[in-house]
Amino acid sequence: MSTAPVSAGKLALRLPPGPAIAGLWPPESELPAPASEVWPAEPRLWSWGAWYDGELRTVACPQARILAVGQCLADPGRMRADLARSVRDGDWERTTRWPGAYLLLVLENGGRLTAYTDLAGQFPLYYARHGDRTIVSTLATAVAALAGRREDIDALALAAHIVCPGVPELTSDRTAFAAVRRLGPGEALRIDPATNTPTRWTYASPGPDGDMDGDASFDESAGLLRASLTQAVALRTRGASRITSDFSGGMDSTSLAFLTADAARTPLDAFVYHHPTAPAGDLEHALRYAADTTAIRLHVTRGSDATLPYADLKARGTADQPDPATAAVARLRLRLADIASGGYGVHLTGEGGDALLGAPPAHLGEVPGAGGPRRLAQDAMAFGRLRRVSPARVAHLALRLARTPLDRALRDLAAQLERPLPRPPQWLDAIAWWPPPGVEATWLTARARRDLAELAAERAAHARRDGPGPGPGTRAALCELRNSAAVHRQLADMARPFGVWAQAPFLDGDVVRACMSLPVPRKADPFTVKPLLRAALAGAVPDAVLNRRTKGDYAAEGYLGVRRAATDLRARLARSPLADLGVVEPTRIVAALDGAVNGLAAPFPALDRLLGTDVWLERCLVSGEAR
Repeated sequence: MSTAPVSAGKLALRLPPGPAIAGLWPPESELPAPASEVWPAEPRLWSWGAWYDGELRTVACPQARILAVGQCLADPGRMRADLARSVRDGDWERTTRWPGAYLLLVLENGGRLTAYTDLAGQFPLYYARHGDRTIVSTLATAVAALAGRREDIDALALAAHIVCPGVPELTSDRTAFAAVRRLGPGEALRIDPATNTPTRWTYASPGPDGDMDGDASFDESAGLLRASLTQAVALRTRGASRITSDFSGGMDSTSLAFLTADAARTPLDAFVYHHPTAPAGDLEHALRYAADTTAIRLHVTRGSDATLPYADLKARGTADQPDPATAAVARLRLRLADIASGGYGVHLTGEGGDALLGAPPAHLGEVPGAGGPRRLAQDAMAFGRLRRVSPARVAHLALRLARTPLDRALRDLAAQLERPLPRPPQWLDAIAWWPPPGVEATWLTARARRDLAELAAERAAHARRDGPGPGPGTRAALCELRNSAAVHRQLADMARPFGVWAQAPFLDGDVVRACMSLPVPRKADPFTVKPLLRAALAGAVPDAVLNRRTKGDYAAEGYLGVRRAATDLRARLARSPLADLGVVEPTRIVAALDGAVNGLAAPFPALDRLLGTDVWLERCLVSGEAR
C-alpha cells in the first residue's frame, strides 16, 4: 500500500486504501486524511474511499443514527419507521431483518455504538484495544494501522487457515493481525462510552426450527426460499442501471440468471467461463440452457495459458486478509474485465448456494438421532451405492460421529496433526466434524504443528465447558456458509477496480434464514441434487437446470497451471515469508508441488490457501506493513 503517515491527535496513522468505515472510542478531535465524518460534526465514525451508490445507507432521528454498510435493500420508509420503533422499545435487532445483506452500525445519543454483522459473515467488523481506546473498522488493515500494530502477525492463525479451514473453532475471532479481532456471522458488538470497552454476543444463529419428520417443514422452507430469493433478485434488478449474472450452467448461478432475466426489462447479459485446453464441463450446459430463451444473452469468456491458475500472482492487489483466490487471480481478472466491458453495474453470482442448499457428509451424524435406525440404514445403503463405498462403512462412521462430542473431536484433531493423512481427504473422511488434516499438515514446522495441536486441546476444553451446540451437519453447513461469505467478500474486493459490484443473493439474510430453517439432513437426497432448490423454484426455472446432476470440475486447469508455473512457484516457496515466521518447511511444499506437476493427487485448496497467505505477507513486508 502506498499511503503516507498523517497525524490525528496523538496517533500517527497510515490508513489503507478504502472504501472503509472506521471509528475511535473516545473520538479524536482531528480525523486522519482522507477520512471524513459519516455524519457532520460526529467524529466517532468516519469513511473514506469510493463507495458504490447505495452501498452506504443512513437514517437518523434525534435519539439515534443508523449506518448500513453493504447491500441494504429496505425502502427508506421502513428504515425510518423501524428506527423510530427501536428508539422507543430498545429492540435494535429488528433493523437486522431488512432485505439484503449488510453490516449495521447503530450510534445512539451519548456515543454508544452497537454493531450487528450479517448472518453469513459477508460484512464483518474488526476491532482492537489500543491503550484506553477501542478501534473499529470494516478493514482489519485499518484497525492494525490505527492501533500501531501493523507489524504483529498472528502466525498461528495463518497456520490454522492453511491446514484447518474447516475448524473455525481454532481461530475463533482471530485475524492475520495478532492485535485485531473479528466480529463473526450473526454477532453483535457494543461499545459504551463510559468505559470504551467492547462487549460482544451472538444475536442470531441460523438453524433449523423443526425436526426431520413431516413434509410441512420442507414445504414451508421451500416457500420461504422462493419468496426471499425472488425478492432478492427483484430488488436488485429494480435499482440497477445495468445488471449481469454468472451463467455457469450449474444450478445456483443459472437459476439466479433466469430469475433475474424474468425480472429485467431487457435481455440479461450472462457470463460463462471456459478454458479450451482444460474444459470444466460447464460450457455445454450453459449453451443448451441459453439456447432455449431470448431473455438471456450468453457471453463466453475464454481462458488461455496466461490466465491459468498460479499465473501473475502479484496482480492480486491489496487484499485485506489472505485470499486463496489469489491463485486464480489471472482468470478472475479476465472474467471481470469481460463483464466490465459492457459498462459498470451489479453482477450476480451463485456464491453461497452450495453451503445453504447442499448437505455435507457430516449431516449423516445427525441422522441416527433425528431419523432413527431405519433412516440411517436407508441413507447408508443409498449413499454407499452412489459413492461406490461400503454402506456398512457409511453407517459405522455416521454412528461414530453421532456419539462423538465436539470436545472429543478437537482432542482427536490434536493427535491427527501429528499423524496426518498421507493423501487428500475423501468423501468418507468427511463423515466427521471436519475432514482430518491431509498431507498439507506435513508442510508445517514441528513447532507450528505442536502449537496448533495445543490450541486444539485448549479449544476442546472450551467446547466441553460451553456444552452442546449445533450438530455436526449443521455446524459443517454454517462453516461452509462462513467460507462462502469470505470467498464472495474477496471477489467483491477484487471486482471493485473494474466497476463491477459483485453481489450474492444467496447470502442475503432472508435467504439464509429460509434455507437454514430446514434441518440439514432434510436437504440430503441421494437421488436428487439440492431438493430444496428444486422444490422452491419449480416452474420459475427450466426443469433442465434443476435436473443437472453434475458440477464443473476445474482440476484439469489446476494441473495445467501448476505445471506451467512450477519454476516460479519453487522460487517463491524458497523465499516464502511463511518460512521466516516459522510456519512452514518450504522443501515439503515443493515435494507436494512436484507431485502435482507429475499428475499425482494434489491438495490444491491447501496450496491455494498457502500461496494466498504468502502473497499477502509479501505485499505487507514490501510495503512495510508487517514484519
